[in-house]
Amino acid sequence: MGLAIDLTGRTILICGVARGGIGGATARQVARAGGTVIALDKDQEVLDPTIADVEALGGTIRSLVVDLYDPAATETVIPTVLERFGPFDGVVNVAGGTRPDEWMPLDLTPSESFRDTVQLNFGYVFTLCRDAARDWIARDARGVLVNVSSVSSLASAPWHGPYGAAKSAINALTRTMANEWHEFGIRANAVLPGAVASERVMTRVSTSNVIPGTETNFTQTDELANAIVFLLSDLASGISGQSLTVDRSLSTKFCGGQRPSRRNQPEKQ
Repeated sequence: MGLAIDLTGRTILICGVARGGIGGATARQVARAGGTVIALDKDQEVLDPTIADVEALGGTIRSLVVDLYDPAATETVIPTVLERFGPFDGVVNVAGGTRPDEWMPLDLTPSESFRDTVQLNFGYVFTLCRDAARDWIARDARGVLVNVSSVSSLASAPWHGPYGAAKSAINALTRTMANEWHEFGIRANAVLPGAVASERVMTRVSTSNVIPGTETNFTQTDELANAIVFLLSDLASGISGQSLTVDRSLSTKFCGGQRPSRRNQPEKQ
């Protein structure tokens, strides 16, 4: 006799569903658990491979194209989902990440880069969770929120400070969501990945920028997806307001991260 995660009859909105990333893996695992997926991403070309994967598994998936960089567009997401697809039971906010051109000291970080990073990694999360909770409260329906944060929120985030700050904000806001909405039967948790072997990340990785001793600590996307699907399920009914680190112990090996000293270095012209 086995114990299985069962999302049969539940619909989960997943924001950020690239096939080779955490969101794509989560969509596939939700489908395997019997749930219906509403997949959101910025381009149809990103959505199509994940749609194909879920359908190949025999699952049901709907899709929506939205650019979460645009604050005005995020305001339309939940009303549009409700109008097109009807009620849903959970939201997983995966979209985010660092851009190659944003890795720099804080004193050299442009304001525009800071604002873009905060919007993509935190701003839209507030909007979608707020609007989902409003709908659940109005309908007297239970719901589950899972927000993807990062181990960069645990201590410092050298040379990617805005990203670390945005992810720290997710942790804090998720705890407040859990506190304020508990009485309505809404749970909220954050998942904190470390170095994830997503397709996007692995295209950037080389032996020259991997911290010595951490080579085996890359977490697989399915490992993150399994944690997310667990938190969506009734097996996690007693868990809310928590930050679950899923990083193959990476965060136990270093705190501030590794980066070269800027002192006594010639200024770039």
